[in-house]
Amino acid sequence: MKVASRLSALYAALLGVTVLIVMIATSIALVAELSAFSQDIVIAKHEEARIMADRYHREGLPLSQGAPEIVAALSGIGMRVTVYDSKGRYLAGDKTLRPKVLDRILALGGFEHFIPHPVHPPHFIGPPLGPPPDSSRFDPMQVAPVQGGYVAFATSVWLLIVSLDPYWRIVLAIALGAMFVSWFIGRVFASQALKPINEVSTALHQLANGDYTQRRFVMQSGDEVASLTEAYNDAAASVASAMDDRRRAEGRMRQFAADASHELRTPLTVIGGYIDVLRRGAVEEPKIARQILATMSLEKEHMRSMIDRLMRLARLDSETEPRVEVIDVNAFLQGQVKAAHRLDDRRQIDYSVDNVETIDADPSELGEAVWNIIENALKYAPEAPIHLRASRNDGHVIISVRDEGPGMSESERVHAFERFYRGDERGEITGTGLGLAIAKRAVERAGGDISIDSAPGHGTTLTITLDASPDTYAPALATAPEQKRLGA
Repeated sequence: MKVASRLSALYAALLGVTVLIVMIATSIALVAELSAFSQDIVIAKHEEARIMADRYHREGLPLSQGAPEIVAALSGIGMRVTVYDSKGRYLAGDKTLRPKVLDRILALGGFEHFIPHPVHPPHFIGPPLGPPPDSSRFDPMQVAPVQGGYVAFATSVWLLIVSLDPYWRIVLAIALGAMFVSWFIGRVFASQALKPINEVSTALHQLANGDYTQRRFVMQSGDEVASLTEAYNDAAASVASAMDDRRRAEGRMRQFAADASHELRTPLTVIGGYIDVLRRGAVEEPKIARQILATMSLEKEHMRSMIDRLMRLARLDSETEPRVEVIDVNAFLQGQVKAAHRLDDRRQIDYSVDNVETIDADPSELGEAVWNIIENALKYAPEAPIHLRASRNDGHVIISVRDEGPGMSESERVHAFERFYRGDERGEITGTGLGLAIAKRAVERAGGDISIDSAPGHGTTLTITLDASPDTYAPALATAPEQKRLGA
């Protein structure tokens, strides 16, 4: 049985018990009232018995002949009647009914001698005089003196039951109707109240079956059901987030495995081919052997660089939070320029900082992003000047790296940030095709954006946009030319 059915049945049962208690309480009160009413009924029966006996006497009929009619007229449910003659002999009615007061009356010589007189006058204040009277002397309602004899009466509980029967019927009918209405209304309200629980239960079953689509339940009541739905919302959000993280991690793992297997296959194939050549006798020819070993060394270095960059890309793809620090922009760009001059000390490489002092970012990751851009410019824009610039624009810090090299075609510009993409006109320039992909991922982890602007013959500019920290503002640094063109 569902909870709504059980609750509605409980409502109906509680109402039924309440009605039963009320009916019992009111019945007890009515019994107390009807007990006095039953005395009035007996008094009325006395008078009716005297009237019938007087009528039979006027008609010249003895009481013995009229006794059966008197019994039939006065008897009923809850009322027993017996007729005796003046000597106390049974004439008609219930033979088991012979009140003790009748024998008392007969012993005193008649009913006129039985009527008691008060022992002390009315309104007498003080203790009673003499012994307490015999209670049997003060029970005249059980016997009515009539012409030629006595009529005995005895009431039973059935008289009260018969009197209460209409009341009980009405109350029971009302109670049954109220219980049905209570059950129906309780079922409706219970179904509405339990609807969120049923929806949460269905959602949990779907969750258990692998459906991680997040469903949110909004409750305005603020009761226990609202707390349950809020707890479900939090749990479902956590599960959905965990599953999304898992899918992303699996996707990154598959991507990493696919990239590594694809890019490492070529150098491994080259090295394997040269090993086969050496085994077939080339090792006996020193000149050929040296050429082969030199080529294998280059492929080894290429493979080592590839693996190193793949590992860095995998680290950037992980869920590890960046270690954000306050970076001095001037010192940061100066360090990047010095590193570039160590690779090419004859190249014109300069930097400038305009109205920005610090930024909040992971120095290692941001440095890796900028360095990969510079390294690309060193490779693909030979002998071309390289300019680094940091500025502030509309609440953002802009770091740009511009070279005056040959630029990129539109196709190369569109695919520049794709992993392992190296363009169509790179010739014999070695590379992994991961530099700009690493830069893009590092900038994304910093909460920024990276874009590229290039055209054939007009050089290439890569722009990194980051959110400015509260203390980024600073006067423009009027750096001397020899400081801006380090190593020039």
